[in-house]
Amino acid sequence: MSDKTFSRKLAEFAADTSFSSLPEAVVHQARRCLLDTVGVIIAGSAMADSAQAIQGFVKKCAPAGKASVIGTLLKTDSAHAALANGVAAHALELDDGSKYATYHPGASMIPAALALAEERGATVEDVLLAIALGYEVSLRIGTSVNPSHYLKGFHPTGTVGTFGTTVVSASLLGLNADELVSAIGIVGSLAAGINQYEIDGSFVKHLHPGNAARNGMFAALLAQNGFTGPEEILEGRLGFAHCFSDTFNPSILEKDLGEKWEFQKIYFKPYCSCRYVHYAVEAVENILRGHPMTMDDIQSIRVLTHKNAKQGSDIPDYQTVLHARLSLQYGMGSMIVRGRAGLQEYTEESIKDERVKKIASLIEIEADPEIQKTYPEIRTTIVEITDTDGQIFASRVDYAKGDPLNPMSDEDLMDKFRDVTQTVLTAGRQKKVMDWIMDEGTLTNPVQELTDMLLW
Repeated sequence: MSDKTFSRKLAEFAADTSFSSLPEAVVHQARRCLLDTVGVIIAGSAMADSAQAIQGFVKKCAPAGKASVIGTLLKTDSAHAALANGVAAHALELDDGSKYATYHPGASMIPAALALAEERGATVEDVLLAIALGYEVSLRIGTSVNPSHYLKGFHPTGTVGTFGTTVVSASLLGLNADELVSAIGIVGSLAAGINQYEIDGSFVKHLHPGNAARNGMFAALLAQNGFTGPEEILEGRLGFAHCFSDTFNPSILEKDLGEKWEFQKIYFKPYCSCRYVHYAVEAVENILRGHPMTMDDIQSIRVLTHKNAKQGSDIPDYQTVLHARLSLQYGMGSMIVRGRAGLQEYTEESIKDERVKKIASLIEIEADPEIQKTYPEIRTTIVEITDTDGQIFASRVDYAKGDPLNPMSDEDLMDKFRDVTQTVLTAGRQKKVMDWIMDEGTLTNPVQELTDMLLW
């Protein structure tokens, strides 16, 4: 065992794991991720300009096929369907994530799984297995190179996500371990995504999970047809970890593999903004609950947090809706001015609100060395609001809502699904989709039954 490469160990785990061997809790988590991501895709497809732009591209350029572009009547090949649905899944910043691997797995893996499953007539059981395996492998890879990978400027949703979508695709295509080793080696050269979008709020962030979904399929299909990739793609001298990160913790790649599931540690999002913003918004909510105040009562606001939040979300001069979704200042300002930071607060008109901009100008973000010591296990954010009388009101949030230690229940996720899809789906169709995904009796049903519900 010790002489095997890490990609081989991960490939053998994925190739040898059957649905019947999955713990019940892992299967249930896969259903939760499927429900959450389908809801987010529906909302993104209907509300996000970037999603509609990619749909227009697919309509013009992609061939006809069997895979659905959710929220449209378009049917295309699996690669283009996964691309479009991946963009929609990430477009509203509502998708699930990992604080350890620092990325959003569902936005790429579930679009890949649905598209391939629909194209090839796969069942719910097939998809749930593929989701569980794709998440688990890529979460371990992402954790092994972060936070350095992110801090170097890479967007792990685009880079790390490619490994997960390769495993998802390999599972649905029936690749053996040798083929999956090559597929992982191939996709390591296709891993792409940098964070320059943080500077100007451009759409390209949303492209990263869609591209990861497409690249994962591509790598798996190439490997199935005899194309090869380097086996030491993860740990090699010129491999992913060396080229993409300053630190590498390889032990996580194999520790308790198949026994303890990293998949159980993902978080779900109650707010449509960058996860770092959630902590600050919750802290503001806590302060206002105990000490109601208006924007005119505030002299200054200080935020203490970790390096990732400082680098990615200290955006006082937000320019676009995406920029605002990433901005700690905007989320906090919206909560102070309007008492809300939901979907309706992230529109072109809403981000022009001068009252929120005034609050944003009062906020200073600091990366705190003591907080950094516990990152990523505890991603603390402390907000201190000083009022015009010089009084300081503070709140500390260690585990924002949706964290495994402050979880969203199944009912919370269904409430979220209803909320984000209410402008698109009738209450009857919402219930039908939720029941179908969460019903244990649908295991042998073809996934096309679900995707047929998502076209209109």
